[in-house]
Amino acid sequence: MLPSFVRPAALLLVTAAAARAQQPVAMPSLADTTRPPVQVMILGVFHFHNPNADFAKFEGIDVLTPTRQGEIEDVVTRLARFAPTKIAVEAPPSASDSLDASYARYRAGAFGLSRNEIHQLGFRLAARLGLGRVHPVDFQMGMRIDSVIEYARANDPSVATGLQEYIGRVVATMDRMQRDESIRANLLFMNEPANVWRAHEPYAVMATLGAGDGFIGARVAAGWYERNLRIFANVARVSDPEDRILLIIGAGHAPILRHLVETHPGMRIVEAAEYLGR
Repeated sequence: MLPSFVRPAALLLVTAAAARAQQPVAMPSLADTTRPPVQVMILGVFHFHNPNADFAKFEGIDVLTPTRQGEIEDVVTRLARFAPTKIAVEAPPSASDSLDASYARYRAGAFGLSRNEIHQLGFRLAARLGLGRVHPVDFQMGMRIDSVIEYARANDPSVATGLQEYIGRVVATMDRMQRDESIRANLLFMNEPANVWRAHEPYAVMATLGAGDGFIGARVAAGWYERNLRIFANVARVSDPEDRILLIIGAGHAPILRHLVETHPGMRIVEAAEYLGR
């Protein structure tokens, strides 16, 4: 036993050591504190021209009517408050020349905007802000969701039924909102953070199908992740320090892209919903 006159000092040392041990240690970061982060706003959209190329099929709306055109102008005005320095769109980099030519003609008053959100939102906002171009960042990859559904029907009918019912509910919700609500209301709904994450649920469920039996669900989901990783890499490629990037892209891409932006040490997410809701 320690002498009584030593015990208080020893106790203080032990207490201090325990306190140091309990303090959280920060994980090292790749962040470069000498460079300001790139601000990235991901605007998840429904496809204005409604190509019905996705597994879920929507009725769609005509965005060229006077009412819808006014709603689009309202959205563009709200997004302009973010003052993006670059606008990235869902077109492959191989389309750069044709996209640049169309945008130049639009700025010269010689190009009528199609229904595509690249034109309706991207071109309008870029021209209003005086930007020289819009940046195509998409990467196309096929996604065989139908093969996953077929596997589920044969091997896990309850999951197949759940996925089909979910898609039906999403289609019914979005068809109603597109028909009855403004374009701003639709985009606000789609870009609320809770709804962004919920949109990823079917991919997480899909990934579990076929575990130990070819992993068909995981393989298809991995292709979806790969496509979004490549899109993210393209966004990073066109970014410079202090940029404010607006990425206009189908809402289904938003969960993965958002996660990548939030975990990249040189980027910071900006909530589209905050600008759409003002």
